[in-house]
Amino acid sequence: MNVSSWLAHWTAVCLAGLFALAPASAQTDKPVRILCVGDSITAGYTDNPKWQVPFEFGYRSGLYSRLLKGGYRFQFVGSSPQPWNGASGKPVNDPVLDLRKLDQDHHRGYGGASTAAILAGIRNWIAADDPDLVLLMIGINDGGSQAARENLGKILQAVFAAKPGVGIIVAQITPKAKFVQAIVDYNTYIRETLVPSFQAQGKRITTVDQYANLLKDGAIDRSLFSNGINHPGAVAYERMAQTWYEGIRALPLVGTGSGVPRKLEEK
Repeated sequence: MNVSSWLAHWTAVCLAGLFALAPASAQTDKPVRILCVGDSITAGYTDNPKWQVPFEFGYRSGLYSRLLKGGYRFQFVGSSPQPWNGASGKPVNDPVLDLRKLDQDHHRGYGGASTAAILAGIRNWIAADDPDLVLLMIGINDGGSQAARENLGKILQAVFAAKPGVGIIVAQITPKAKFVQAIVDYNTYIRETLVPSFQAQGKRITTVDQYANLLKDGAIDRSLFSNGINHPGAVAYERMAQTWYEGIRALPLVGTGSGVPRKLEEK
């Protein structure tokens, strides 16, 4: 290979590595498939079963709006029926932004789910939903236990085994309204041990801090909870949407299943 051919080859390689999820104007292939995985917070529950606090799809509606405004082509995937199956009462309001009408109310959020429950289903979900990007937030129903740490690592292993090129953003989970030290320790483990261990293997993975979105001046702010226990309210869900959005933008390489890595960038 002569010098000019060599330079052309490596220019193409470098450019391919710069783009993971591009604006719609720059894309020619299919929308990026985003799978939100977790418990009731992923589903978007508020003060159920009373539902006096309106249901607005939790952080997913805010994330949808941000991605759309940024000009990105994407499709939320997953087939959890919650909350519309009435497992904890059906929402009584009409959401301001109804993701159902946009074919974007797709996720794998299940009320009361533990890390063990997610581990039990994740391989089948990856096969069925074929995501390019997984947004994973799970562990609050385990209380940040040691078993949750072990299960979370197995979940990540299962996802990468099922689809090696997938991108994953693991959330440091939200707090409960009453301080739990084990949750803080769990988040530290995610941030300082678990995610770096997969990054060292060359995996497309990073983490975001969702815990801070329910704090004020460094302390848990109970006014940011919709049910006084663990479900965020509207303000906190909006903060979470922004955190996810920034995390997606920062993820260096998100595989699309097409063999072409793309990077999420602002126009």
